[in-house]
Amino acid sequence: MSRAARAVTDADVPAVVAVINEATPEIPVDEAEVRTWLTSPEEIDFAVVVDERGELLAYGDLSTRDSTSRTWFDLQVPPRHEESETLGSALDWAEATARRRGRELLRVPARPDSKLPEFLAGRGYRPIRHFFDMRIDLAEAPPEPSWPAGIDVEALVPGDERAVFDAVEDAFADHWEWSPGRFEDWAHHMVEAAAFDPSLWLIARDGGEIAGVCICRRAPGEVGLGWVRELGVRRAWRRQGLGTALLVAAFRLFWERGTKAVGLGVDGENTTGAVRLYERAGMRVFHRFDVYEKEIR
Repeated sequence: MSRAARAVTDADVPAVVAVINEATPEIPVDEAEVRTWLTSPEEIDFAVVVDERGELLAYGDLSTRDSTSRTWFDLQVPPRHEESETLGSALDWAEATARRRGRELLRVPARPDSKLPEFLAGRGYRPIRHFFDMRIDLAEAPPEPSWPAGIDVEALVPGDERAVFDAVEDAFADHWEWSPGRFEDWAHHMVEAAAFDPSLWLIARDGGEIAGVCICRRAPGEVGLGWVRELGVRRAWRRQGLGTALLVAAFRLFWERGTKAVGLGVDGENTTGAVRLYERAGMRVFHRFDVYEKEIR
């Protein structure tokens, strides 16, 4: 059967959701979430791979939002469609699109238990990093968080979105290959998304300064799962227990609302000790993916 990659249309959204949820059932999405992606102001290209009958076999998005020479291709292919023709069509599209945008490095996340890693290796890609999705099942009410001295915590106050964004940028500035983000892009996904709930944001302040943030929401596509979108502590307030306190406070917040499972994503080689922090709080690795890279000049 022949395969072809083409741009995503709004009519594709239900089929895209089905493909993603079959490819990675551990991290389901819903139509509102996919439409948030498709309407992003960021520089992202979206494609699907279809067969000659028009059946949608795979979904991918190519992000070129930062100013470096690299770009990221998130490819979602259900196991039953992981034939070389489908994978090849998707990668051909991604490499050609990245070159057209002047990029020199292409990175592709892949599940270790899928056929994609072997296929990527055959195309000249090499593994460079791994990431985790972590979860905790709350069997009982979490303890009260222990806040460092001088810290006050509140939900998001309307009008403080820019200050929170600036604090997040500062907190993540020393993470792997960080590059500055744009407030408009961040706000689109964090504030304008259908799942936005300001009462699930935890803003830690020390006097007039934001020391750390824990931005939460209910997970799209999975009832009963809370999700920590961003958890960051600015450098001056690290190693005082603030990150742990914010995480435990998020657990309590979800528990009080009847949500008994919480998840988040993390760089498996995070230099600030995030993985160890999450493990000490009772979280476990739920899902892993490895990032592969290739020069495409």
